[in-house]
Amino acid sequence: MLLKKCVCGKLILQNMKLCAECEKTYISRHADYNRSRRNKTAAAFYVSYEWRSTRNLMLKVYDYIDIYSYYMRKEIIAADMVHHIVELEDDWSRRCDPTNLLPLSSTSHGIISALYKESEESKRRTQKMLLSLIARHFEKAGGIAAVMNGISLL
Repeated sequence: MLLKKCVCGKLILQNMKLCAECEKTYISRHADYNRSRRNKTAAAFYVSYEWRSTRNLMLKVYDYIDIYSYYMRKEIIAADMVHHIVELEDDWSRRCDPTNLLPLSSTSHGIISALYKESEESKRRTQKMLLSLIARHFEKAGGIAAVMNGISLL
C-alpha cells in the first residue's frame, strides 16, 4: 500500500487526492477562479454539457495530443485542456467552433497565454500560428472541415 502526504501533511493512500477533512473544505482552483474572477456567462458555459461534450470530442479528434508541443517543440505530450484560439470575450459565437479549438497541455497553455498577454500584435501572431498548426495537422486528411464533417460537427 503506497502512501503520500495530503496538503495538510497527513498520510493518505496514493490514489486519494485529499484526506477526508481537507476534502470537506477544499475549493478547486477552477471553482475559485470561476467564482471570483471569471465572467459569469463564461463560467456557466465551462460547466455546461455543450462545452464538456465539445471539449471531449476535440480531445478525441486530436488523439489527446498537445498540438502546440507536437509541432513547435517536437514533443509528444498529453493534452489536458482545450484552448479557444479566439477567446470567448472576443467572439462568443465561436465558443464551440472546432476550427477555433486546440488541445493543449497546461504547460503549452501557459506559454500561449503569456504570448496573448504580451501585446495585441503578439496575440494576433500567436492566433495565426495556432490556426496554421490546425491546418498542418489535418492537411493530409483534406483539412479540418473534412475531418469534422465526418463526425458531423461542422
